[in-house]
Amino acid sequence: MLKKIVNVTAVISASVMLIYFLYSWISCGTEITQKQMPVTDLPAILIISFICAAGTVLINGSDETTSRKGTILRYIIHIIFLTVVVLTGGYILDWYTPSVAEVVMMLASIAFVYGVTFFSLYYTGKKTADKVNEKIKENNKRR
Repeated sequence: MLKKIVNVTAVISASVMLIYFLYSWISCGTEITQKQMPVTDLPAILIISFICAAGTVLINGSDETTSRKGTILRYIIHIIFLTVVVLTGGYILDWYTPSVAEVVMMLASIAFVYGVTFFSLYYTGKKTADKVNEKIKENNKRR
């Protein structure tokens, strides 16, 4: 479980750094890029990423027999959890001010990081499943 939390933390942290770079690049010298990223934001990103990763692993669990309704409920709880953690942490760390535009940008950032993390984990999970299936086929051919 810890290995999965560390992997998810790494993907989330890398996605957050990508978001920071994209906002800086897209804004082309406007207010966003005039703020330099304080060194204290790096451990904060790691801590928030770790909290989100731990929540992701705990909320999603390992029960593969969850019903469709249960799966949808888990996704809703997961998204609410991530949004609350990131908005609260971001507000405390002064990453945004509570204005409509900045909250929308934070929500867009959360959605982007969620998407990158989801597809990254899906891809690595699919690769692992393909390897396992190939091994099963090899073992069945030998018998």
